[in-house]
Amino acid sequence: MAFYEKPFYRDGVRMPIQCITVGLDASANAPSLHYHEYTELLFGLTGSAQVYIGAKHYTLQAGGMVIVHTGCPHDVLCREGSCSYIVVKFLPQVLLADEQTPSAYGHVLALMENSGEKQIAFPPVALEKTALPALFLHIRSEWQEQALGYELSLRADVTQIYLYILRRWEAQHVPLLSRIRDMGQTEFIKHAIAYVQTHYPDLTAAETADACGVSATYFSRMFKRAMHQSFSDYVALVRLRRAEQLLLFTDDSITEIAQAVGFSTASYFISRFRETKHMTPLQFRRAAKSNAEKRDAPCPRNGI
Repeated sequence: MAFYEKPFYRDGVRMPIQCITVGLDASANAPSLHYHEYTELLFGLTGSAQVYIGAKHYTLQAGGMVIVHTGCPHDVLCREGSCSYIVVKFLPQVLLADEQTPSAYGHVLALMENSGEKQIAFPPVALEKTALPALFLHIRSEWQEQALGYELSLRADVTQIYLYILRRWEAQHVPLLSRIRDMGQTEFIKHAIAYVQTHYPDLTAAETADACGVSATYFSRMFKRAMHQSFSDYVALVRLRRAEQLLLFTDDSITEIAQAVGFSTASYFISRFRETKHMTPLQFRRAAKSNAEKRDAPCPRNGI
């Protein structure tokens, strides 16, 4: 079962960016499936590690990078020999200034959106001719030394890394980017998204439009123009993300989860889940459980 990792505080202040260096040994793996509200960037220093994210796993090699999205249960284990890596955790909102352009807001939403369309594991060859390896080392140095203005330096470096990721996704023609690039063009979209996040089990477009101070007709038209999907489809995706967490973190039945996140029937929930994940909720839960069992399995010893 995954546990919630609390935010990190330094001198009584919650840090929006954190950096640590982790060393692991295959002979002393200690599974620690967890989740948190930070986006996490893993940069391999030595050896090779397996990064388990939900029902999937990825290889983190020296010089490579893996992205863990906000709220995703994850764990990192070394399967052979030893390995080390840098962990940079940051709140996506740290990339936003108090006065922000609409397009920049959409870019941050692109980072926060957990979508299978986006590449999250980058092999060493993808980074070797970029500034990213040096940026990760610089972040670690700034975090450790805490020189004057180090918080600004951390934000600048994280922004540079994210800019690379964003442009990489664009080069791969990820539909997600074109879908949300213009999301910030209307202020009410921001409010709508925040409203959905807290009221998703039971809400309508009319109620959300009212909360945003616009008419239902105008809201529906502008939401679809900005998001390139209907409001009902967006709400369904939010409900499905919450359902994933319940499938992973609870033993609730499929019917109970469907009701908890706002689907009218279990059959409709299963149908929408299959459309998105290409597997049923039960298959998703079993796959995650199988991954956990593989992760917790003892490592083979040489000569055995």
